[in-house]
Amino acid sequence: MKPLRDIRYFESTDGLLSGAMPSYASKVFDLPKEVVALGQRIARKCEEIGVSVGRADHLYVCFTPSVQEGALGHTDYAVEPWHRFILCGLECSFNDRPPAEKLQAVCSATFNAIAALAEAGAERLGWLREEVIAQGTALRVTLRKKETKKYRVVVEQTVAVFPSPSQVFARIEDVATSQVLEVQVAEVRFHDDAPSLVDRLAIVDEVLVIHPRKSFRANLVARDYDLPLRVDLRGRLGG
Repeated sequence: MKPLRDIRYFESTDGLLSGAMPSYASKVFDLPKEVVALGQRIARKCEEIGVSVGRADHLYVCFTPSVQEGALGHTDYAVEPWHRFILCGLECSFNDRPPAEKLQAVCSATFNAIAALAEAGAERLGWLREEVIAQGTALRVTLRKKETKKYRVVVEQTVAVFPSPSQVFARIEDVATSQVLEVQVAEVRFHDDAPSLVDRLAIVDEVLVIHPRKSFRANLVARDYDLPLRVDLRGRLGG
C-alpha cells in the first residue's frame, strides 16, 4: 500500500468512466478556486499521517449529477496504476450555492470518499477533517523532523490557494527549557516546490542547516532559492 498524496476533482454528466480521463470539474460544476488547494492539503496530510486507499496514491474524485448527492459510486476505472477514481454525487443546483457552502460540500465529499476507500489510517480521518476545517489555509504539513540531545526540530509548510505563496517554517524547541523558536525560512510560489527544499537537517555550531533534496526536479526548483536554508540559533534559545 502507498500513502495517499494527491487528490484532484473531475466531473462526468452521466457517471460513466471509460476511455480517456474525464474533464476537470469546471463546466458541469463550478467549483470555487480554493478546492485545488483543499484537495492537495488533505492529500499531503494523508501522506503525513499514513492514510492509504491501497496501491494508488492519487485519488480522483469525479462529481456527477447522475448519483444522489452524498452517495458514492465505486469504479475500477483507471488510466494509470497509481490512479483511483470514485464517483461522488452532486445536485445540479450546486452551482447556485454560495462559495463557502460549495467548499464545504467538496470537503465533505472528499472525506467521505477517502473513508469509503481507506485501507489504512481511517481512524485518523475524523481528526484530520476537524483540523482541515478549523485551520483552513493555515494548516501545516510536516516535511522533516529531527531530534538531538539539545533540540527538537520540525520543518513544515502551508498549502496556499494559488497564486498566493505557500510558506515554509522551522520550529525549534530547546529540550532543556521547552523554549520554542519559530521562523519562516522560505516562501514558495507553488506548494509542491517546498518538499524539494527540505531534506536532511543538521545543526552545526548552533546553526540549523536545511539541506535540499538531491534529484533532477529538486535541482530545477533549487535554482529559484538561496540554499541551503539556515536558521541561526545563537542567543535565541536556551536562555
